[in-house]
Amino acid sequence: MENATDTSNDVLEEQQDQDKGQVRPKNLLLRTEINQEDQPLSKEDTPENSHRHTDTHEIEQEQERSEKESYLDEDCILFHGINYLGCASVNAPRSEAEALRTIKILRNQQMSPENETGHGDKSPSKLIDVVLSVPNVANGIVRLLDPTGSGEIAHFEIYKILFCVRGLDSEPERDCFAFTEAHKKSGIFQCHVFRCELPDAVKKVLYSFELAFRSIPKNSTESLDSKKPSEVFPQSHSMSSVDDPSMDFDDSVFCFNVTLEIRENDLKGGYANVPWDKASSCFKLRKNVDKLVVMSVTQTSNVELTIERCFGLLIAPGRNVRHSDMHLLDMESMKTGSGNSESGAVIASHIISGSWDPTHSHFSLLNEETQKGTRVFISVAVDLVVQEIQEPLRFLLETKARVFPQNDKFWYYGKKVLQETFYLRLKEVQDKRLSKQLYGIVSLETKTKRLQRLAQGTTPGTPGYSMGHIDVGSPTLSSTSHRDEEDDDDTDEPLLSGSGEVVPDYSEHVLTDWGDVLQRWRADFKQRPTGLKQLVRKGVPNALRGEVWQLLAGCYDNDTMLENYRILISKDSPQEAVIQRDIHRTFPAHDFFKETGGLGQDSLYKISKAYSLYDTEVGYCQGLSFLAAALLLHMPEEQAFGVLCKIMYDYKMRELFKNGFETLHVKFYQLERAIEDLMPDLYDHFKQLQIEAHMYSSQWFLTLFTAKFPLSTVYRIIDLFLSEGEIVIFKVALSLLKCCRQDLLTHDFEGVLKYFRVSLPKKYRLDENTTQLVQTTTTIKVNFKKLKKYNKEYENMQEKLIQGDAHAIIERDNRRLMEANMRLESENDEIADELITTKITLETQLQKTMKHAESLQYDLTISVDELRKSRERVKELTDENQHLLNETKQAKELCRREMERQETEISKKSTIINDYKTITSQLSIRIEQMQNQHKRELDKAKSMRIENATNPEPLENDILQAAENEKEAFKQQIRNLELELAQTKLSKVESECKVQDLEHQLVSALKDLQSSKNTWLHKTFSTLTSSRNKDSTGQSPTLSPTSTNGPSFPNTITSKFPTTFNKKAP
Repeated sequence: MENATDTSNDVLEEQQDQDKGQVRPKNLLLRTEINQEDQPLSKEDTPENSHRHTDTHEIEQEQERSEKESYLDEDCILFHGINYLGCASVNAPRSEAEALRTIKILRNQQMSPENETGHGDKSPSKLIDVVLSVPNVANGIVRLLDPTGSGEIAHFEIYKILFCVRGLDSEPERDCFAFTEAHKKSGIFQCHVFRCELPDAVKKVLYSFELAFRSIPKNSTESLDSKKPSEVFPQSHSMSSVDDPSMDFDDSVFCFNVTLEIRENDLKGGYANVPWDKASSCFKLRKNVDKLVVMSVTQTSNVELTIERCFGLLIAPGRNVRHSDMHLLDMESMKTGSGNSESGAVIASHIISGSWDPTHSHFSLLNEETQKGTRVFISVAVDLVVQEIQEPLRFLLETKARVFPQNDKFWYYGKKVLQETFYLRLKEVQDKRLSKQLYGIVSLETKTKRLQRLAQGTTPGTPGYSMGHIDVGSPTLSSTSHRDEEDDDDTDEPLLSGSGEVVPDYSEHVLTDWGDVLQRWRADFKQRPTGLKQLVRKGVPNALRGEVWQLLAGCYDNDTMLENYRILISKDSPQEAVIQRDIHRTFPAHDFFKETGGLGQDSLYKISKAYSLYDTEVGYCQGLSFLAAALLLHMPEEQAFGVLCKIMYDYKMRELFKNGFETLHVKFYQLERAIEDLMPDLYDHFKQLQIEAHMYSSQWFLTLFTAKFPLSTVYRIIDLFLSEGEIVIFKVALSLLKCCRQDLLTHDFEGVLKYFRVSLPKKYRLDENTTQLVQTTTTIKVNFKKLKKYNKEYENMQEKLIQGDAHAIIERDNRRLMEANMRLESENDEIADELITTKITLETQLQKTMKHAESLQYDLTISVDELRKSRERVKELTDENQHLLNETKQAKELCRREMERQETEISKKSTIINDYKTITSQLSIRIEQMQNQHKRELDKAKSMRIENATNPEPLENDILQAAENEKEAFKQQIRNLELELAQTKLSKVESECKVQDLEHQLVSALKDLQSSKNTWLHKTFSTLTSSRNKDSTGQSPTLSPTSTNGPSFPNTITSKFPTTFNKKAP
């Protein structure tokens, strides 16, 4: 963000600064403040051009009125009170942190003290007031409108908006929001920042953007044919819109990318991918081997549909099969991965796999070995349940396969899958019984079928066009393909150089023979071993070709050539520009040469430049790079350069490029005369069509068949060429014509040329046809004496032409120039086709790389967000834990204080009990003393009675009465003391019970705290508080010595004195 600039008034300029990647300033306020009278008079403002200026001004006003009427009728939401703060270029368009940083920078710049007026207020003149228009559909346009109603300031397509974000609630930027968009086609991402006068309006704006992203366009039920070109679905929403401009998509079309893989049990506890040839669209299966079928479904355009589950994975032999003929496989798994649309959005990719037992009777046709040149068709389908669609959605793929014996082994060049694009058209279903909006299937069409329909001119509603998603046709369960070109060559695209795969199917016996031959050859490099020629005709194993080719060419002592190569590559060549131009056209179909500036192209460039310096007479010629590329695939560049020099000099290939291709024309004449001798009917056919040898065989001679034919055929031809010499070129050319003679006789002029350019190379993608070609080449007879005779005839013809008049010479030169022009035009067309194909391939690879980078950036952003959320969650849990610990501490402190209070009360009551015990013991002692005193008084009274015998009765009665009264008083006092003691003991027991209850409550509360950690403290506090209030305000027993209430207590004290108070006086 160091290069983020203040563009609050500048960012609506259409021009860009390409060097810095920034938007060039455009001050809208200055444009409105400049007086038109102060501007200099331009040439257009002169009087003689004033009428032209007036017309132009009226046209512009009319255009502005029409544009204004168009966007005023849009289905959108208008937000007023919006300030546009500016924008800045960003490197990560989906990074929330970078977007927030941009918001903060631009807001601080607009609200900085520099923008304050003299009164201390923020200057509103620095902010651009706009009315924001947010559409309600996913294909709408976000517009910035002038609040005065004068028109539109700027607009952004909704599908180009990649990311939206608002300021944090805790920051001053809470009143701001921003979105990032891809600025036109420059590859620059810009973050536009806005400010709302009401901060609460930010959430409503972002919610409107969310609804726009999720909305399915309302015109989804419109017919495809009713759409205008301007209403076509945006290009970045559809993968195929780039590859096929004829696709007239609208908003009701959803694109899906479906791939198919077949894996076989590798007997190691896993499954390995079976080879799939993209050129012939053919899987190579093995008999009686358990298989795993894997299909992936990825939506690539329009609003994302929700796939809930897989209804079934089905397979059947044949094509155009009925639903009842499909057989359900055992589901293994359904996984969800990640994918990317063209706009960069991350979308789900669903991968479904099922096990396939080929020994089942239903798949007997797919478990029988196929004959040579035949194929068996396979139909594979997956049924998916989509949340927004009423019925299950079926994706059906049809392909071909060859079935080999169980023990056959294949050479794998990496993971290859069958891929097809599906176009799904939906319509809205109107049903009041439905609680949510659902859609029905109008049609489901593959890209291949769509291209065929467009080529045939079939449109929806006409016979031959299926509106449903089920292919209608007669079932062909046992159908096979007998010729590749009948099913694969349905296009006019030629086979790219470097195509095809090489399958190492040589037996151990052949490898053993080659090992013996090479061992004898290494002992004597100058002498070729016996039997070598026959082994070469059978084919050189691919792993040994590098060494065998060097030995056949005589490059066994090559130190001098290696040293020359190291010196030559360090020099500059005058033909480097031509070499660089041809490098990209050489073997574009091979992975080793695809990457621009990669190892393959770099090595090829060095060899071509070194040879142009090594052979200054010939230099660099077109076709030389193809032969060098074939050599590079089997040996290092130094050794490949040595073999190339040997081929050019020892095998006389360089003679073809000398003297204005004079020797090449001799070869053409010799080839035509040989055709006349061996195949006169074909010669007459070519003569009637005026087809000459240079029209089809120039690349055969100049590139040694490497420019157009598959690699498996090229390698076999080079084997024979290095083993048997330059005569092999004639033999291979005649063998090709002999093998396809019947086909050539049925074509006209254009058909023959197309056959040589397209059909003939594709025919030899089959190993059987290549083997047949090699066998025909080794058996065909070419007479050297006749070739010399033909050469002499050509020379005599040339001499006669030279000796002829000037008119004949001119005609000869004219004919030659016309032939050369025709050949060059043909080659130019081929090169142009190759260039277009290569460009499309490179663009596709670039788009995939950019998608992958955006996917990684998005994953990183998600990971950072998840990490931030996890940290916030950990912080919340820590705070909650600390809060619970504080509550526990408070509860413990409360319980401790309550226990201390209870212990204090118990201590006080124990003291009172001890005091009463002391009082009781004192009273008992006093009672005993009083009894003793009473006894003494009684004895005294008795003695006095004896002395007063004259009147004893009154005195005794008075004494007895006094004693009884005193006895009753003492009994009453003892009873009161016993009651007080009983009440005191009862209060002690009740206090102990309360203490036990509090201890039980404390233990239960601690257990609840450890188990649930709920806010139970309030309950505990309430319980303890109520208990304490109850103790303080309840009806507790009194400890007053005069209390007479309370329960009865055993008469323990009374029982101590039974005789004292119950004994009667004598």
